[in-house]
Amino acid sequence: MRHFGLLCVLLILSLSACTSTKAFVSSEFASSEVPLEEKLVSAGAEEVTVPFPEVFFSGESWLERLTELFDEADDYILLTTFLGSDAPALEEMYGSLMAAAERGVRVYFVIDGISSFDMTESKNYMTPLYFLRAKGVHLAEYNPLTVTHLFNPATIVKRDHRKMVIVDGRIAAIGGMNMNYISLGAGEGSQRDSMYLFHSPSLAAELTDEFVSIWNEASVDRIKKSDFASYPDTSGIYKAYLVPSSGIAEMYSSLIFSAEKSILIFPYLPVLDKNMKSALWNAHERGIYTKMVMPADLRGYAASGIYQTLPSLMEETGADVYLSIYDEEGNLLPLLHEKLMVVDSRYVVIGSANFNFRSMSLSEELALVVDSPELAALLEGHSALIEKDSEHISLEEAERLKKEEGNIFAYLFTYFGG
Repeated sequence: MRHFGLLCVLLILSLSACTSTKAFVSSEFASSEVPLEEKLVSAGAEEVTVPFPEVFFSGESWLERLTELFDEADDYILLTTFLGSDAPALEEMYGSLMAAAERGVRVYFVIDGISSFDMTESKNYMTPLYFLRAKGVHLAEYNPLTVTHLFNPATIVKRDHRKMVIVDGRIAAIGGMNMNYISLGAGEGSQRDSMYLFHSPSLAAELTDEFVSIWNEASVDRIKKSDFASYPDTSGIYKAYLVPSSGIAEMYSSLIFSAEKSILIFPYLPVLDKNMKSALWNAHERGIYTKMVMPADLRGYAASGIYQTLPSLMEETGADVYLSIYDEEGNLLPLLHEKLMVVDSRYVVIGSANFNFRSMSLSEELALVVDSPELAALLEGHSALIEKDSEHISLEEAERLKKEEGNIFAYLFTYFGG
């Protein structure tokens, strides 16, 4: 165990040179004189317009809708996922994807290189997706695991965590659900998560640009944005900002320092460094109410790592913390895997990026900031329902959990394993 802890520390140190959360203590993003929209553009965000989305909190409902999208596609389908695999309950969906390719729809699909090493509940059912290539699907692996990577820890932990779907230049979806058994609600082991589908050519065009970059990094078969048709957008009623991986920390920092009333966060594996905690503490001192609703992943190391950091998380951010693990009858709830931030009941952050050190620094992410009080109200109501089945944690309870169940080595591992 001691050697394991040393390895964790060495990995963190080896990665520190190429990572940064300095945006959380940057005067550029902390300034109250700079409008939020300017900060987001400075972070690399592209402004788009979107209508109210179709919102999916159930993997089963997203699976059904995804299958419909594949059936209805005429020109092209672009997909990325962190964990992608087949299982008996997903056969219809993947069958629709292959059928689309066989009828002439261009299908490009990027999966992360560790998909075949999935250690979630999906491992009991999964079939790797290489068979898709035989049916005309262009499949590429992002940063596949190779022997040479074993000599460079940074390449092992640098993963593509983005999830997106683009269909025919008119429909775009992002969120937290992977394309595997546990995410798509295909059994008792499924997770609680979300996906957002926008009928927005504006967003679809920007995501297509992002996808082309991802594909060309993962594959020797080059594509261009001009290969995929785009269309004028008259459907948008809300301003939104698509934030690339390079601007995730800046985006979160901008929102925290621009907050005037409240911050709601769903932080999966909430390992925050001192810069991130400092920004939240600044909000606390300004009178901003911050609430975190989160799980403690009971698989393996994760829960012990969360319990280890829980007291300092509360003391150094000033946040109210709700743990969503068991319901009122003591039954274990599905894992809360959702990524969400709502600021001032107006600004909503959705996408793949967790509010933790790894998403800020060690993985490729994608987020969308939507300026919509209506969407914010829906998601605050959604959060309230989750809070009913959650435990509001006191500092005393946090200290007890740390003492009885915390583990410092597990906590160190969550820095790059979460």
